[in-house]
Amino acid sequence: MVHRLLLDLASALGKAEYIKSSAADIERFGFDDPTCFEAMLAFDGDEVAGLAVFFYEFSTWRGQRGVYVQDLYVSPGARGRGLGRELIEAVRQRAAGQGAHYVKLTVHDRNPAALAFYHAMGFQSCEDELPLVLREAPADHPEESES
Repeated sequence: MVHRLLLDLASALGKAEYIKSSAADIERFGFDDPTCFEAMLAFDGDEVAGLAVFFYEFSTWRGQRGVYVQDLYVSPGARGRGLGRELIEAVRQRAAGQGAHYVKLTVHDRNPAALAFYHAMGFQSCEDELPLVLREAPADHPEESES
């Protein structure tokens, strides 16, 4: 279910080709010991309709443990019912129980509805931070890199 929702999220963002993980990867890293992430599901009746994937981090500047929400997704048919807000709140409660004091995430710049949603929940932009990623160069073209 987790992997299927991740595929749905990538498709909704027009980035389905970027998903390289498999259901086996999700099972191995999220459900075997030790886990690299946790996942929470939201249901609309009997149907899985939402997903939050998160992991713990530590802020050396704050001197506190936090949680990073890697993925948050609610299926189009279930939007507007508060499932996204419930997922974030469930992550906050779980994280607080593990000693985390903040929630951090990144929003896709071409998703103004998501940005508005996060701002309405109280998330703030960090103008002095710019997310960067160091990716492996493709094996057949080592001089190329993704931007």
